[in-house]
Amino acid sequence: MRHDEGTEIGHRLARARREAGLTQAELAARIGVAQRSIQGYESGAVTPYRHLRQLAEAVGRPAEWLLRGDGASAGGLSDSELSSRIADALERLVEEVNRMAAIARRLEDLHGPPPGAPGSDERL
Repeated sequence: MRHDEGTEIGHRLARARREAGLTQAELAARIGVAQRSIQGYESGAVTPYRHLRQLAEAVGRPAEWLLRGDGASAGGLSDSELSSRIADALERLVEEVNRMAAIARRLEDLHGPPPGAPGSDERL
């Protein structure tokens, strides 16, 4: 690999790390390397092939993006794939909200409404 390519990988890694809200030390701890290794990766002095998958997971980007920069805006997903994932996540969220509301109703049936709630005789 040419040094230029290592530098580009390093720049993408640094960008993704910052976007993930991580310091070099935090990223190093997550993947089990020294902070100095992360510095070497980001400067392009070392290409992180051995830790590429762990780095990608830690910064929330595909390994392919770290290597080549492909799909930078959506983590390698097309607009339709991204829309589909968002719709699926929203559907799961609605299901979870409904499940939690059912649990709250069961608790109210067992214990009555919380103090200060409409229909409660108690005041806060």
